[in-house]
Amino acid sequence: MFNSRFHIAALVRYLNEILPDAVIGDIFTFRKDEFHITLRNCEPIEDIHCNFRAPLPFLTFEEQAPRPKRKVVIMKDLTGTSVANVRRHRSDRQVLIELQHDMGYLLFLLYGINGNVFYLNKSLEVAGSFKKSRSAPELSLADFTSSDIPPVDEPAFRQLLAQHPDKALTKFFSLAPLSIYSQTLIREICHRSGIGEKTLTANLATPQIQQLFQEYLGISSEIIEKSTYVYETDPPLFSLVELRHLSCLPFRKFESVAEATRFFISHFYRTNVFSDTRRFMLRRLQNNLQLLQRKLVKQEKELTKLPTADNYRNWADTILSNLHRIDKRLSSITLPKLDNPDEDITILLNPKLTASENANKYYAKSKIARKSREQLKQTIETTGDSIKRIAIWVRDVESCQDLKTLRSIKASIPKELLEQKAAADVATRLPYYSFTIGKFTILVGKSAKDNDLLSFKHAKPDDFWFHAEHGPGSHVIVRNPTRQESLPNIIIETAAGIAAFYSKAKHSGVAPVIYTKRKYIWKRKDMPPGRVFTKFTKSVIVKPVAPKFF
Repeated sequence: MFNSRFHIAALVRYLNEILPDAVIGDIFTFRKDEFHITLRNCEPIEDIHCNFRAPLPFLTFEEQAPRPKRKVVIMKDLTGTSVANVRRHRSDRQVLIELQHDMGYLLFLLYGINGNVFYLNKSLEVAGSFKKSRSAPELSLADFTSSDIPPVDEPAFRQLLAQHPDKALTKFFSLAPLSIYSQTLIREICHRSGIGEKTLTANLATPQIQQLFQEYLGISSEIIEKSTYVYETDPPLFSLVELRHLSCLPFRKFESVAEATRFFISHFYRTNVFSDTRRFMLRRLQNNLQLLQRKLVKQEKELTKLPTADNYRNWADTILSNLHRIDKRLSSITLPKLDNPDEDITILLNPKLTASENANKYYAKSKIARKSREQLKQTIETTGDSIKRIAIWVRDVESCQDLKTLRSIKASIPKELLEQKAAADVATRLPYYSFTIGKFTILVGKSAKDNDLLSFKHAKPDDFWFHAEHGPGSHVIVRNPTRQESLPNIIIETAAGIAAFYSKAKHSGVAPVIYTKRKYIWKRKDMPPGRVFTKFTKSVIVKPVAPKFF
């Protein structure tokens, strides 16, 4: 119900009690999307504070005005003017402060993060605003009131029910002129009436209609009383009535809507920081936990597939026991097992090695397999320990109930587990491939857009530029830090061969390639990516060659 029309109406009632004859001091901002109006001759408060920033836009009143070192003063013409009265829009979240001596009005559009504050002259023309606006707000003073709008009477209530037989109660109460838009209030009316929220109006019996109307009147009456409730949930809940359907939850009762609003804002930010920190920590820990669990599964599969040292040793022993039967030119041999002569095994051999050398090879593999197996088992154990440790942190964070404890848990977790690392390919991506041929560096564009970046952002004016003469292809740049007038023939042929390879002529026997200095190419803004104009070009016919062959 925070920032609802009921809440704004309660704030306007409060302002009308304290604001008339108050004198406006400085109107300023010192944070983005925040707005302050300092007041004199206004006993309970010294500052009207408007915040249009997520996650909680608000209008509140402070007992002491902030005194920032740096601030931007706006609407200077209003300094020293007095307030006449405060009104609210009948059906919108707008507040109008009328100024004395025909100085005009301050119009608050309380539309969340899209809100704004306007200074209007007596002709309702915009004389200033907090945030820039393309259009002036359209309003009629007749739409604003300082009195409470009474609820509908019982005949009108019954007529509305008859007009909307297909509506559930949650939809019915949002109809004008009832204007009970808050789902919390609708839930409370249904709870007090003992009727389900999803009940269709056509299915209501006469006693239920009467009970529903009485509870609607009761809620409408309670809303305009001074008592305000803040339920200390996560996030907190602001209410202008006592919520009996939430009687099991802790709450605080306030006799001043301004005091309740200040407490709600403070409590919201405390719980919001806790919730955001807790949610972030759980997300990062659970992501790392899932990665480790998948890693453990792969490691365990690797272990089952890894040949045992006993296998290699048995093969080596079998070869040594049958040296007289093994010819050097064999690539494999089938021999009886040493421990079970009735069963044969087939052993792969290297035909270039002798039988003894093949046996030694398998003895060496046996040692490597034993060491690899031990290392993999140790790695599996380390991964398992990490999973247990992160699982404990997840459990501690899930059960944590206060920010101080949460921060101590966060301090005990290695920073790398909670850091959001940027993707390497995004952070370090370059628009070109780079090759080194002798003392020369050759750069090749990766795509049409990358060609433009390479030629017009990364290349220097005296670098040499190559391109296949007919058809699309990559721009190729040869760095020229010493500003030579020409390149060695071998470098020209090399760079041209690369340009031909990265073009449509890649599979041709030979291809023509043009080249010039980078300062002799240019393009118009309307030209497609990669397309350029050139002058002073020379041509060479070369064979397309991949850079790896140089």
